[in-house]
Amino acid sequence: MADLLPLLFRFAVQVDARYDALSRAVRRWLGVAPPLRILPYRGYGSHERVVIKARVLEDRKVRPRQERHTVWSSAVASYKRYMTREVPGARVAVRWGEHRWEGVTDEEGFLELWVPPPEGVRSGWHDVELELLSPEPENVPRVLAPVNVAGPSAELGIISDIDDTVIVTGVTDLLQRAHALFLSDHRVRLPFPGVDAFYAALQAGTSGAAGNPLFYVSSSPWNLYEHLDEFFTLHRIPAGPLLLRDWGLSRQGFAPGGGHGHKREKIRGVLTTLPTLPFILIGDSGQEDAEHYRSIVREFPGRIRCVYIRNVPHHPRRDAELARIAEDIRAAGSQMRCVDDTVSAARHAARAGWIRWEEVPEVEAHRREDSAPS
Repeated sequence: MADLLPLLFRFAVQVDARYDALSRAVRRWLGVAPPLRILPYRGYGSHERVVIKARVLEDRKVRPRQERHTVWSSAVASYKRYMTREVPGARVAVRWGEHRWEGVTDEEGFLELWVPPPEGVRSGWHDVELELLSPEPENVPRVLAPVNVAGPSAELGIISDIDDTVIVTGVTDLLQRAHALFLSDHRVRLPFPGVDAFYAALQAGTSGAAGNPLFYVSSSPWNLYEHLDEFFTLHRIPAGPLLLRDWGLSRQGFAPGGGHGHKREKIRGVLTTLPTLPFILIGDSGQEDAEHYRSIVREFPGRIRCVYIRNVPHHPRRDAELARIAEDIRAAGSQMRCVDDTVSAARHAARAGWIRWEEVPEVEAHRREDSAPS
C-alpha cells in the first residue's frame, strides 16, 4: 500500500489540476472568472545568486487592511486568502535592470527562480519586476518583488520563528490559534514586547549599519503571507523573507502533516545559500523549535552563534527536555538561552558582541510601550 500512495497522490494532483483548468474555462466562457494576479514574495541571496519568489493566483479582491474595521471583514479576508485558485504552468518574466529571465509556476502556482544578480549590484534590498506572460496576461498589472542581497558588511544572519515568538497565536490552544489566524488580523498584539527594537538591533549589528539579513520561518500556510506582511509592517518589525508552508494536496502527500520538519528544510536552504555567514536562531519553548535548532547546530558545526528560546506556558516536563537540548547544543559547540523577554535576550546579545549596548535601552523602552495597556 505504501508503494501505491505516491501514485495515488500524483493521480489526485493531475485530477485536481484538470478540474481547476476546466472550471476556469467554464467560468471564463460565462464571463464570471476573476482576473489573475501575481503575488510577489520577498526573495534573498548573495552576490552569486538570489531566489525570486512569487505565486500566480486568481484575484479574490481582498480588501486592504485600512478598509477592514470589523471582525467580520477580517474573517472574510482570511476566507478569501485560504480559498485560493492557483495557476500552474504560468509563464512569468523577471526583469532586474537590463537582465531578463523567464520562469514557470509549479502545480501550486509557485514561482521559484534562482538567478545571478546584475554585476556590481549593491548589498541590501532591490525591487525586481514581474510580468505575467501566459495564460491570460491581459490587464494583469506588473508587480515588484523585493530581493535582499547579503553583502560583505553582514556580520551574521538571524532566523526567527513567527508563531508565539513574534505573533501571539496560542499555538498550544487550537481555538486561540484559529482566532489569531482567521479573525484578529491587524489587531493582533505583539506577544514578545520589544521584538521590533531587538530585531532592529540584531539587523544593525555592532557597526550600526551591518545590514544583517533576517528570515522568518513558520508552519503557517503561504495563504497567510499578506496577513503576516501587513502585521510586520504595522508593528515596524524589520522586513525579511517569510518562509512558510504549502498546505493542501501535492505529489508528496496532503499537508499539513509530519510535524514541523519543513522548518529545518527552510533553514538549511538559507544556511546553504549564505555559506560564510554565522547565524542566530530564535524560537519558543511551546513547540519543537529547540529540537529543530539542535539538529541544525549539529548539521552545521560552527555556524550557529546562539539559540534563543522564548519561554511560553508549557508542561513541567518541558523544562527537563529543554535542559537536555541546551546541553546537547553546548556539546555541539554553540549555546542556547531560554529567556522570558526581549530585554534579557538583548543584554545577552550585547555582552556577546552581536548588538551595540546603546540599543538595549531602546529595547527596554519598546518593551514598556508594547506592554502598556491599550
